[in-house]
Amino acid sequence: MNKKHIRILLIVLLLSGFLPLSGQLKVGLRFNRNKYMQYEHVYACVTIRNDSGKPLLFGSRPELQGFVLFDVRDSSNRLIFRSKDAEISVQGLYLAPGEIKNMIIPLHRYYDLRKEGTYYVHAYVSHNRLPREYRSSSQVLRVSAGAVIWKRTVGIPKHDGDESGSIERTYSICKVDGDQVKYYYLRVEDNGKVYAVTRLGVVQSHADLQAQVDMLSRLHMLIPVAPKIFHYMAFNADGTLLENSYWKVFGTVPMLYRNPKNGTVTRMGGEPAKKGVDYDDPKKGSLTIAEVLDEYTVRPRAAQDGGMVDLGKDLMPVKASDED
Repeated sequence: MNKKHIRILLIVLLLSGFLPLSGQLKVGLRFNRNKYMQYEHVYACVTIRNDSGKPLLFGSRPELQGFVLFDVRDSSNRLIFRSKDAEISVQGLYLAPGEIKNMIIPLHRYYDLRKEGTYYVHAYVSHNRLPREYRSSSQVLRVSAGAVIWKRTVGIPKHDGDESGSIERTYSICKVDGDQVKYYYLRVEDNGKVYAVTRLGVVQSHADLQAQVDMLSRLHMLIPVAPKIFHYMAFNADGTLLENSYWKVFGTVPMLYRNPKNGTVTRMGGEPAKKGVDYDDPKKGSLTIAEVLDEYTVRPRAAQDGGMVDLGKDLMPVKASDED
C-alpha cells in the first residue's frame, strides 16, 4: 500500500469515528508547590481550554453532563479512592469555543492525602458532547510530617461550665523541606484532631525561632526573616492568628519575655519594621484561599505548558468561610 492509499484510509477512519478526535480539550493541572506539610490543605488548579469548536455547558441534563475527576496514586501505584459522598460538582461551568477557564479545587476534601509519602496526580475532564476523556500531565505531591523542633502541651478551659476540668492541646513547630529551603510550620492538635497547620516562614541560618506560651495558653513566636528583621505572631489553642507584626533591630534586639510570676508574655526591644522598606511583603504574588475558591472567575490567560497556571507564590493556609 502506497502513501496515498494510507492517507486516504486514515481520513476514512477519522471520519467514521474509529480514531478518537484529538485536541478537543486541553487540560492542565498545577499546584502552587509540590511539597506539603502533613495535614496541610492541598488546592489544585485545573485549567480547561475548549478547542472543540463548539460551546460546552456542564449541566444536569444527560446531554450536558460532564465531570472533573482525579486519578491519585501513592508511590506503590495504589489508587487513592475518592472520599465517600465527596462528589466534585462542575454544574454551571460554561466554556465558549476557544475559551480558557481555571478551577480551584480543594483536593484534600475529596482524597485522603494525610499519609506521609509521594502522590502522583492526574486530572480528567469529560463531557457527553465529546468523544472521550481528556487527561492532564502527571503532577507529583510530597507530604512530610517534618522534624519537630519545639513542642508544648497546654490546657484550656472546657466550654461546659466545668471549671475544674480542662482540655489539652499540643503546639508543635516543625521544619519541613521545600524545593530549595526549609520552612517553619505550626501544627495545633489533640489526641483526636488536628486543628490547624500553618506555614510560618523560611528557616534562616543566622538566628533561631523563639517561642513562649502565656498564662492563657496562647503561643507567641518571634521568627527571624532577615539578619535584623523578626516576624512576631501569636496564636490561640484553635490555631487562630491573633497577632501579626514585623520588628527590626534598633538599639536593642527584639525578644520574647515571659514573666515567671503571672505568665504574661511580652515582645520587647527593637522598633516596628516597614513593609516594602525593611522587608518584602510576604503575601506579594500570593492568593488567599477565599480568593482562589472563587471558582470560574479567574481571568483567562494564554495556555502555557499544556494550559497550566501558577496559583501564586506561597499560597497561605487561610481558612475560608465555607470550609469545614
